[in-house]
Amino acid sequence: MQFRRNIAEALELPKEIILDLPLISLLGSEEVSVENHKGILMYSEECIRISTKVGTLCVEGKHMGLKQLSGDILVMKGQIESLKFFA
Repeated sequence: MQFRRNIAEALELPKEIILDLPLISLLGSEEVSVENHKGILMYSEECIRISTKVGTLCVEGKHMGLKQLSGDILVMKGQIESLKFFA
């Protein structure tokens, strides 16, 4: 893994692609997108837990829902209050 990281840095390649890391983007506190996810582990209006290569991502908020779900990207909407990673 360190070799791949060094190559990505030396060649200035996107780490999220080379190392299969999640790329998380926020649009204010209304929307969050996760690229390179491994699937949904738990879903409710208060919390959505997503599996990633580096652990579990928990998105907490109110009125949470899915806007888009595919093998490549997961987009959630609602009043986002926190993002937490668990190993």
